Amino acid sequence: MGKRRRVRVLACWVGITVAASLVVACSARPAKESGQGGSEGGTLRVGVSASTISSVDAYSRVRSQDYYIRNAQLFEPLLRQTKDGYQWLLATGITHNEDNTVWTVKLRPGVKFHDGSPFGADDVIAVFNRILDPKNAVIESNYVNFMDPKGIKKLDDLTVQFTLAKPYGPFQFAISNSDIIFYKKGSTAAQAMGTGPFRLVRFTPGRETDVARFDGYWGRRPKIDKVKIISFKTTEALTNAVIGGQIDASSNILQTALPVIRETPSLKIMESDPILKVLIGMRADMPPFNDVRVRQAMRLILDRKVALSNAYDGLGTLANDYKGFPVCQPDVPQRAQDLEKAKALLAEAGQSNLHLPLRTAANKPGMLQLVQILAEDAKKIGVTIDVVKMDLGAYLEKWGEWQFYTGYDTGTYLRDVPEMVSNESTLNHEHWHDAEFEELATKLYATADENQQCEIQKKMKAIEYERGPTLLAATNPTVSVYSSRMHGFVPAFPSGNLYDFTGVTIDQD
Repeated sequence: MGKRRRVRVLACWVGITVAASLVVACSARPAKESGQGGSEGGTLRVGVSASTISSVDAYSRVRSQDYYIRNAQLFEPLLRQTKDGYQWLLATGITHNEDNTVWTVKLRPGVKFHDGSPFGADDVIAVFNRILDPKNAVIESNYVNFMDPKGIKKLDDLTVQFTLAKPYGPFQFAISNSDIIFYKKGSTAAQAMGTGPFRLVRFTPGRETDVARFDGYWGRRPKIDKVKIISFKTTEALTNAVIGGQIDASSNILQTALPVIRETPSLKIMESDPILKVLIGMRADMPPFNDVRVRQAMRLILDRKVALSNAYDGLGTLANDYKGFPVCQPDVPQRAQDLEKAKALLAEAGQSNLHLPLRTAANKPGMLQLVQILAEDAKKIGVTIDVVKMDLGAYLEKWGEWQFYTGYDTGTYLRDVPEMVSNESTLNHEHWHDAEFEELATKLYATADENQQCEIQKKMKAIEYERGPTLLAATNPTVSVYSSRMHGFVPAFPSGNLYDFTGVTIDQD
């Protein structure tokens, strides 16, 4: 999570994409999008909580949700993951040699940047060179660090070849990372010169981003004229703005406001599949969490069923302290509250009557309630947890340094693992290193066989369950709220957030 995941922590880490996933409306009937109707034209106002962004650089180090929403309008990846596979965007195909050391990417013809110039191989190579240059400290380098810039070659204007030092099976998965996006070679960050369905009109740091439809877009032309991305200082203020009609849509509303929203005729609710994981992290390289017994005790203190019911309004399923989607799961029992065992583990570790601060930006639904429930449960065995609610900007400034803290994740396991084994504190924010886990990670990325990958993932998740640094109590849907005047929303996969506005229409007054 970290400054890349900051976004996840804050907005968004794995992976925010713009593809379609099945959703469940508040009526519990499955739907592919938020209904039909409306007409072309108009302005969509989207709300986000606590922007920390000071530039429109496609690869800003500091990230919050407005960063991801804005990038989804202005820029595009080569391809992106969907629930059922991949959607080709700036690329149209990938081939490789027998031993997975040479990969050839074909680019889409006829794609133009917002200034009308053509997109091609030179732009792709320029972006990868920036990502891979250690001096730039680009977060996405952690996902493509198997590449060597010297091995990237232009075959023609629409073909790029990647020659690797050693086999890398999930190459296509790696470059489908929705944060690996492309801008015009030689353009400035302030120009935000992408190929996306909208072009930049105005950016006011910490307040608002305005984008307008790009009529030269190669794909489905947006139906609305403009999008305003408006930042609110708190989630409470954002939620009130949705209810009061000052904005049209948001994926950052307070879960506790859902009963009121459900009774508001002018608003609709959309739930994604349960893929949002609010986490409590424990820094494993410093006391007391460098002792696995203390980490295990914290996981046993929390009543997960109460957390699911009270923090998340019963939405979602119980989680078991390992990351990724509920596939390729290890054969381990569901962890449940066991206060006596937790107390005994703390005594063995010499940490009875532990007193700790737990910091949170409370920037995801249920996050604050989750840590408050943990603190109340901890009191029962003499452990004091002081919940410290912080401003998001201040929280992110020291992301990767906190000892006991909250974050969130929506990534697949193949996307999460590079962060978990990274030496960069903003990614491996728990500072956890396990030799067996990291050896398995190497094997995971050496094979392209999905069955082998699944078996390796099971072993890695079992290690997380046994001695990992994360408390994951539940997996929840992302809940978005939007005006009943709006139609055509599709939640992103896997995050569940509202980022794709190309099909949105608005009932005109």
